[in-house]
Amino acid sequence: MKTKIILFTLVIAMLSLASAQNVLAGVNHSIIIIGPQYPLTVNTPALFNISTTPASDPTYDPHILLAMTVACYNGLTDVVVSWTGGSITFAKSDFQLLAGSPPPKVPSDTVSELQYDRSNLATHLGEAGSANVYWAMAPFLGGAQLHATAQEFTVTVHSTSPKMLVYALGKASATDTKLNRWVPPTNPGFVVPELGPVLLASASMIALGLYAATRKKTTLLK
Repeated sequence: MKTKIILFTLVIAMLSLASAQNVLAGVNHSIIIIGPQYPLTVNTPALFNISTTPASDPTYDPHILLAMTVACYNGLTDVVVSWTGGSITFAKSDFQLLAGSPPPKVPSDTVSELQYDRSNLATHLGEAGSANVYWAMAPFLGGAQLHATAQEFTVTVHSTSPKMLVYALGKASATDTKLNRWVPPTNPGFVVPELGPVLLASASMIALGLYAATRKKTTLLK
């Protein structure tokens, strides 16, 4: 049992490192980073950390953007986002339906230079690209600046079928009128009730390889 736990821990660490490297490969890009990143999944209540690349330190006026499946919305009571010194609660009525074709984008270009489109959000939620999603956005972290040094926050999804993406946006300058920095569409946080199939499949393959290597090494040492 201990061997299995160790192997699974190594799998999680390897996947986390690979995901982080994908983002940090563009270290000169002005982006926000939420970890752990998709496809890693976090059970609700979910603990995340948020930081920036050096090129985007500091980032001002942070906003959190949440996107969930229709099933998650149908079973929803609320979503609570908390951090040291504060919290915000998204009521079910705060979420808006994102539907239609061509895929609509959020947030509005009147408030943000960067948008996420419905089909991309749906795909990252494990749904068909044509599926509808619900979304909501609000300022968070009490307006504190984001830096390269990570800070933690917790997301609790009170739903009978939790499945939600967590993004964040901000501004390059305190005087900017629109949001112009974001978590890239492919690297959100991901909240689910249990480990998702993408992670389980990856974990099984890597764990099998690690186990085989361990057995081979043990045999050679005998």
